[in-house]
Amino acid sequence: MNQIIINGGNNRYLSELKEFRDGIPAGVVNKSKTDVGGTYCAINCKSNYIVVCPFKDLVDSICADINNQYEVFKCYGGVTELEFTNYLNRNSIYKVAVTYDSLPKLLGWMNYKTEGWKILVDEYQLILEDMDYRFNAINGLMESIKLFNHYSFLSATPIDFDFEIDFLKQLPHYKVNWDNLTVVNPIRYKVTNINKGSARFIQIFLTEGFTVPDINGNNSNVEELYIFINSVKSIKQILDSLELDAEDVKICCADRNRNRLQLGNYTISPVCSPNKRINFFTKKCFQGCNLFTNNGLVVVASDCYKVHTLVDISTAMEQIAGRIRTNNIYQNIFRNVLIHFYNVNGNMQTDEEFNAIMKAKDEEAETLLKLQDKAPAEELKTILDRINIDNDVVSIIDGKLVYNELKKQSFIYKFELRKVYRSGITIAAQYNKSEKFTTLEQEDWSDFNIKMAKATTVSYQQLLKDYIENPSESYELEYPEFRDIVKYLKESEINSLRWNKDKLMKAVDDKKKLNKVFKAIHQTGFISSKELKIKIADAFKQYGISLTPKASIIEQCYLYPVSKVSRKVDGSTVKGYELGNFSFCIDYYV
Repeated sequence: MNQIIINGGNNRYLSELKEFRDGIPAGVVNKSKTDVGGTYCAINCKSNYIVVCPFKDLVDSICADINNQYEVFKCYGGVTELEFTNYLNRNSIYKVAVTYDSLPKLLGWMNYKTEGWKILVDEYQLILEDMDYRFNAINGLMESIKLFNHYSFLSATPIDFDFEIDFLKQLPHYKVNWDNLTVVNPIRYKVTNINKGSARFIQIFLTEGFTVPDINGNNSNVEELYIFINSVKSIKQILDSLELDAEDVKICCADRNRNRLQLGNYTISPVCSPNKRINFFTKKCFQGCNLFTNNGLVVVASDCYKVHTLVDISTAMEQIAGRIRTNNIYQNIFRNVLIHFYNVNGNMQTDEEFNAIMKAKDEEAETLLKLQDKAPAEELKTILDRINIDNDVVSIIDGKLVYNELKKQSFIYKFELRKVYRSGITIAAQYNKSEKFTTLEQEDWSDFNIKMAKATTVSYQQLLKDYIENPSESYELEYPEFRDIVKYLKESEINSLRWNKDKLMKAVDDKKKLNKVFKAIHQTGFISSKELKIKIADAFKQYGISLTPKASIIEQCYLYPVSKVSRKVDGSTVKGYELGNFSFCIDYYV
């Protein structure tokens, strides 16, 4: 990739650089750091500009800037064409901030006459991140961009060139290098259970407090927590476990009915509302929003078992690190540090498995497109009405199936993101690749680390015990083996195996093999316990089962009737079992 380097020097804002005096250069622009006034350049130059934003809050934020030299028209749901017409009539230079979803509406009001307009897509890295649930809006955006002669894609954390679609790769690429880049030290903690660890962390903060080194080298008390976790459900679970008063918590997420119902008594707050001691933010606030405080510690939680909470270190994590802004009034003393809670999953898809899946998607797409070429119009309409292509690399555009490269790149991007959370090593490697993060010695964090150990050390035994006492689907999603452990093993057996996961799973596997043993040793009629034990031992050896061979194991058989009995043999009472025929078969152990 040929990248044009722009020297930002010690300047504070992009608008101070000659390359940005008439807006944003056409192409893909990496501004390299947040809070340097990217959209401000577009809004305050002399050109007519449309700034496309991923969220309504960003539109409001742009329009609320008291330093704007021109009136900015806000365009999102609920805004009417008449309001837009009145705006045009009272202004000679036009500035519009619009959401992805409302861009088609805006262009319709303009009769698709884009001559004399420039367009900027802000936070464009979300094109890939949000593709899975905002496909229509993003696809419409990419098509609409091509109507303009001058279009720009802007981000402080751009998409890796390898993930870009061909349309973006062919554009000029710019990068601004600054001399005064603030480097952030990520303090990483591996947590067994993200929700429980986060709740314990907050509890310790509220009861004991945290003292950590600030940007000036002093040990200072943390007064506010800014917790970024992309799950309203997780936020509610954390709050419920702490039983916090709704008045003591600020929650910033999409203001939707579903989220309001999930949060119950907790209310959704605008980003600009007053800060609380505990502040939660979902992905809605991961980029673009402005937060102000003099004493706030940023905490990020990534749960590898909930893919929507995974934070891309090269994009979203760098964005989060820049959410708390600095100005003449606010200079956050913890702006050089970030706490990252994460867990890992080493049992993810391999590259080979993923590539095979993508190959199959391409082949299926080819089949669908060929079918489309042959199908009559009415039949094609019926097919398109019934087909589900959410997980395919084709899309329906203007009533026709088309191959969607953007969708394919989104699948690849999401897979690469999941791979980062395979281990602590892969996460550390991703941080090391970033220019904005650095790993420093943490001798001065000893007090904090001791308290963190209380929050992050949740043993496997504790988790399994909690599940046994309070079985729940959320546990089974994160620890699918729990269901089998409880199904096949008694708590006394679990205890004898010292709650060790590997030993427990081996015992479960052994129990699942018992059907083979029961079939191998079967004989109709009476069998002594002594003879039965010998047969079971031989079968265990044959099938590699490490359980202790006992005659009583036959009592767990559900393949045929088993009765514990005693019989007279040569005048002596012999204990044993009466085994029936295979009159019914329930594969209990599969």
